[in-house]
Amino acid sequence: MTEWRSDTTLDGMRQRVFTASAGTRDVPGVLWTPEGVDGPLPLVLIGHGGAGHKLDDSRLDLAGRYVEAGVAAAAIDGPWHGERAGARPEGWGDAETDAMLLDWRVTLDELVAQPEVDAGRIGYGGVSMGTIFGLPFVASEPRIRAAVLGLAGATPRLVREAGRLGCPVLFLMQWDDELFDRPSVLALFEAIASSDRRLLAFPGGHAEAPEAAREASTRFLIEALSP
Repeated sequence: MTEWRSDTTLDGMRQRVFTASAGTRDVPGVLWTPEGVDGPLPLVLIGHGGAGHKLDDSRLDLAGRYVEAGVAAAAIDGPWHGERAGARPEGWGDAETDAMLLDWRVTLDELVAQPEVDAGRIGYGGVSMGTIFGLPFVASEPRIRAAVLGLAGATPRLVREAGRLGCPVLFLMQWDDELFDRPSVLALFEAIASSDRRLLAFPGGHAEAPEAAREASTRFLIEALSP
């Protein structure tokens, strides 16, 4: 069951904050749609990075780009972030990933039940922590038609899950990433099983992705979800 908690307008964009229920956990999220449009619209699920949250400036910017193109967008708070802020454990792994996978699945189930959303045109975009938690979700979710991933390195779990990816994938990379070394990032890209996989690399560190990366990622998903 979903509780819709607020409904506001922001620069021509309808913004509705909700809480979905995933078993014993509440999942705080937000859905953005063009103002005055009933749909059904394609939907992009947006995963945030570490230290971000569902309503941070980056998520709002991405949502605005999608909404301007006639695409709905949604985001949820990851563990220890946003409305779920709290002490991050020193060690975390499969249990947290599995919980976030369930959170995304429950959220998607609720959103595709809305008349504004076209259940046949769903995409996912999330890099860094958005890939660490999002790649396993995309690999397990047949409703995802295209995904933007990247800024993450190879781990046994991610490599295994990447081998299950079948949808088109744009993979973003920062060539001088100080958090994930170059061989590890390239190994994760190589593990992607999708027949349509694209690598887009830019110079600079982990947090130095240029505007061109954002433009390319949003354009990739908008085009992939077009009729």
